[in-house]
Amino acid sequence: MQHPYQCLHVLRHVGSQPVNFLLAASAYKLLNIDLDSGNILASWSAEALGGLTAENQQSEASEEPPGKKRKISGDASRPSIIKLATSHDGTHAVAITGEDKSVRVFSIAASGELKHVSERSMPKRPCAVIITEDDQTIITADKFGDVYALPLLQSQEEEDAFFAEADAAAKKAYAPAATNLTVHTGRNRKALEAQLKQQQTQAIEVKVKEPLKFKHELLVGHVSMLTDVAGITLDQQDLNAEFEASASTWQKSRSYLLTADRDEHIRVSRGQPQTHVIEGFCLGHKEFVSKICFASPQLLVSGGGDDELFVWNWIKGRLLNKISIQDMLQTVPGHDKSSGGGGRERNVAVSGMWAYPKDGKHKSTILVALEGVAALFAVDAGSLLDAGKTQSMAVPLSGNVIDVAVGEGQVFVAVDNVHVAGSTSTVRSDKAARLQALKVEEGWRVLTEDMAKLRGANDVGTVEVDEIDRLGETLYGVSKLRKRGGEEQS
Repeated sequence: MQHPYQCLHVLRHVGSQPVNFLLAASAYKLLNIDLDSGNILASWSAEALGGLTAENQQSEASEEPPGKKRKISGDASRPSIIKLATSHDGTHAVAITGEDKSVRVFSIAASGELKHVSERSMPKRPCAVIITEDDQTIITADKFGDVYALPLLQSQEEEDAFFAEADAAAKKAYAPAATNLTVHTGRNRKALEAQLKQQQTQAIEVKVKEPLKFKHELLVGHVSMLTDVAGITLDQQDLNAEFEASASTWQKSRSYLLTADRDEHIRVSRGQPQTHVIEGFCLGHKEFVSKICFASPQLLVSGGGDDELFVWNWIKGRLLNKISIQDMLQTVPGHDKSSGGGGRERNVAVSGMWAYPKDGKHKSTILVALEGVAALFAVDAGSLLDAGKTQSMAVPLSGNVIDVAVGEGQVFVAVDNVHVAGSTSTVRSDKAARLQALKVEEGWRVLTEDMAKLRGANDVGTVEVDEIDRLGETLYGVSKLRKRGGEEQS
């Protein structure tokens, strides 16, 4: 049985050249698919970690503390792609590989060719990645609570200048102003000895803690596990409309960085280079926040472990509306309200949110995926502020939704072809397509003619699934963010 596609992204142009590509990641492989012909244009595969075999890696892992051991078998020694993003001009893609905590940059040619450009290993595993609107900077958020900025393309001159400055700062160690010749009392001599010991300890710590060996900037720090990050730039018109100011009030655009965490917070910070300035918070969630999505320059939709989607005026930190996810679930054919057991409603976990464009920065639809649910939910963005009257519909699929890529007039969905629809543990006996296409203009229906074009991507051999349990842990980790436990799904 082939591994599902866990990351998707549509490319409409590469530079000035119009294209119709779909980047799809299956385990440790990245494919570039021509959506017009259905052909596989390029394929990239991650190398084994450290160049070691699975047996050698397992032996090496046995020396680590029990909490750090990792089961490895067969091709599991290769790092899987867990996040994918593309530059706005379509010339580069950024992939996050989980086991080695690396940020990998690929160049994309108009012919569809993929070329691995660079690889940078982060101190903690990144869990979210975006590329700034100027296509110059990669922003990653990790589970330790830190947000880093990395240059998309590494310049040797910039790298040399960065390391020269870092080395100069490291060599500028603290040295006490006093010496044995300038102190005369026993108390002062003891204080001087303590300072000298501290200097030696700091020197040892500097040697032990290796710095990141590439140019980077720490932007934001949370005290909780980060789950998602989003950036937006408001132009003069957006700012004037939001703050009801005159046209002369704002002389230029302003960028913002929004971060969500496991502790129910959404933080609004200024964009670079003022990320240290916190503009405010969107507070109201009672469970973890896993996804945030802009419906317009002023409206933000967030979801996670709560039974509702939250709609915010994020600039003012004001909660405008709540949309019941349980009500949305009732529109799924065959849905059992008490599937959580004991007559209770099942716990929900939002695993993904995507905005389908309308014009410019305004969106017509917010697409929502729930972990372990074989349907995609389309929420009308124009009705987000209608209390109790938000328009939404469920699009049933052949398997649980893993990822979504928004195209022009179409939406491509990666589904779980290994587990039974609606389950995160039971293995299915029938065969299901890993990729499906939805037509937007025709009521979000599955397109059989476009499925024919995806046949190559559905049938191509990527990675054989050896460990079903390990696959479930990889695909379904959002519900584990719940602190007080939840209902186990069958």
